[in-house]
Amino acid sequence: MSLAKVGIIGASGFTGKTLAGILLGHKSVELQVLNSESNEGKLVSEIYPEFTGSGLKFTNYSLDEIGKKNLNLVFLAMPDGNAKNIAIELIEKGIKVIDLSKDFRFSEKAVYGLPEFFSEEIKKAKLVANPGCYATACLLASKPLDETGGIKHFIFDCKSGVSGAGKKPSNVNNFNSLSENILAYKLTNHKHLPEIGQFLKGNVSFTPHVIPAIQGIMCTLHVIFEKKVDAKEVKKLYEKFYSEKEFVKILGSSLPELHGVQKSNYCHIGGFEVDESNQMVIVSTIDNLFKGAAGQAIQNMNLMLGFNENEGLLKWKKN
Repeated sequence: MSLAKVGIIGASGFTGKTLAGILLGHKSVELQVLNSESNEGKLVSEIYPEFTGSGLKFTNYSLDEIGKKNLNLVFLAMPDGNAKNIAIELIEKGIKVIDLSKDFRFSEKAVYGLPEFFSEEIKKAKLVANPGCYATACLLASKPLDETGGIKHFIFDCKSGVSGAGKKPSNVNNFNSLSENILAYKLTNHKHLPEIGQFLKGNVSFTPHVIPAIQGIMCTLHVIFEKKVDAKEVKKLYEKFYSEKEFVKILGSSLPELHGVQKSNYCHIGGFEVDESNQMVIVSTIDNLFKGAAGQAIQNMNLMLGFNENEGLLKWKKN
């Protein structure tokens, strides 16, 4: 069987690098485009030593040149605001697109790429909007419960490693600022708040923090119910909902932690404790570069191109 031809535009960032690393081990695809304007012609290993021996070089093909390569799919790992026109032009050339920016997350032109909820739509899509990392952790922790109704408020308290803030230097990805420290930011106006809220019926609050870790997200969800709730029944609901979703694991008595999901496409969910005020606490963890970005994008690609949903991702499995 011939290999699917794929490409990455915006390949030198953390997400682009992670995409390339996963695709190198994917048995059904051939990586033909690795666009980076600032690194054209350089070996990827010059920037990321873990690619030593791969022979991969950064490219800078024009869209017309990409169109002539008969690619099946292109990943756009570009800053917000840069993908809109490029995605539409690629689709017009007959190439499927997965956009990892926020540009299409509210658009009717794209399918929202959270496979645990929208897999059938993703299979038929020409354009998929890959969810944000925080939004992924929050929605996996909350959406099964939201569908039961009777919820006043979802309160998401989230912590992320510095890679979630990208490569551009700032105080939230500077280890000198983060050493022995935690930084809260965008307390009420983070871009992932409306992204989360569009899929939940209750009121939604969301506050992000950066912690001194490279990668990983922990979402601590506080759910305020209208009526008394049984924690055991809620946990059973989640276990049933995710029973056939390979990349979501409901933990037993242990609580999720970053070490359980780092460098994997898995989401771990646990907690399910209720206090005297009828508030439930649920904890979810993901790797922001995998399930929160590149790994989920590969999961979406597999659905769009007719591969097994887990193909290329199991080598990163965590026990």
